[in-house]
Amino acid sequence: MLAIANLSNSRVLRLIVPIVVILSLVCTLYADWKPVQKIIPSSIPPSVVSAISDPSPASTPQISEKASPSKSKFHDSIANTSISNIPDKAWHSAKTDDISETQRKWVNSWSSTTPQCRQELLTDRSGEAFVRAYYQETRPDIVEVIESLSIPILRADLLRYLIVLAEGGYWSDLDVTLEKPLSEWVPAEYKDRNIDMIVGLEFDFAYRGPEAEVASQFCNWVFAAQPSSCNLLVIVNTVINKLEEIAKTNKVSISGIKLEMLRDVVNVTGPKIMTIAILESLGQLLGRTVDDRDFSGIKHPKLVGDVLIMPGVSFAASQNGFPTDQGDALVTHHYEGSWKQADAEAKERKKQKEQEDHGVQSQQG
Repeated sequence: MLAIANLSNSRVLRLIVPIVVILSLVCTLYADWKPVQKIIPSSIPPSVVSAISDPSPASTPQISEKASPSKSKFHDSIANTSISNIPDKAWHSAKTDDISETQRKWVNSWSSTTPQCRQELLTDRSGEAFVRAYYQETRPDIVEVIESLSIPILRADLLRYLIVLAEGGYWSDLDVTLEKPLSEWVPAEYKDRNIDMIVGLEFDFAYRGPEAEVASQFCNWVFAAQPSSCNLLVIVNTVINKLEEIAKTNKVSISGIKLEMLRDVVNVTGPKIMTIAILESLGQLLGRTVDDRDFSGIKHPKLVGDVLIMPGVSFAASQNGFPTDQGDALVTHHYEGSWKQADAEAKERKKQKEQEDHGVQSQQG
């Protein structure tokens, strides 16, 4: 009888031990996943909004202020940091996790070229969950906007800024191949400098004068930033203000915004608004105007304030004519973006409507 009892106890122990181990692992993984709440201020200078607004008599709505540090204090809080504060992690997003074999090959280039690089692919569903987890407590306005947007490209643009703002790292679209290890991105002279963000020139144009909008443009298919990046924060606030302005002008909610209402996607959530917001952010940090004159024609990476600006060859070699005097390309962009067709169709619909409206007015006249 005693032998039977011992045998039974032995079996119970063999069952209990692996269960305890599995439960411990689950608890550990959950603890690692749960996001750390970060301070995400909402303040944004009015000049940022006015610099990117379409000509319109409508006034620009402002995001309500919350108890949060000013931008200058936010800069001070991350002073004296180094490039190591940009994690070796690449972020990607897709509608679902069922990406093509070609896209998988491009995405895998990040870890094959930089073995220490971690990667995460967020889908539409997990992306929304990510935003709720990080921003619901401190910035519910962000959660409301991302969940209301019905246009995929607007959501995709805003999502990338929010993801990297929350945890830092490298953003890469699915159609981007990493060509050079991340360790080779930053020149030796900047290794010990505070680099809040890394961007690359998509269009490299000369200065056009004080009354003209900035001519050059940073690409947003690849960029990098520290967690809680002060420059990304300005981008996010600028995009949200712009979306609210468009909704108000067209007398619709955020969910009612259509592509036909936009002058161009790049001016609303894309590279152009990103560029202007970064330059405004740097202007506040440096106490002066920052524009094309600070980086136009650069042959090597240049640190302006706390933003490392890469020459055209780095992120957009084909767009800049494959220059041979700017070093090597760091990535290759394969230009597979599907949003351009929808944008072109929306512009055509807008053009047709304007022609119809003009015809009606001519008949009435």
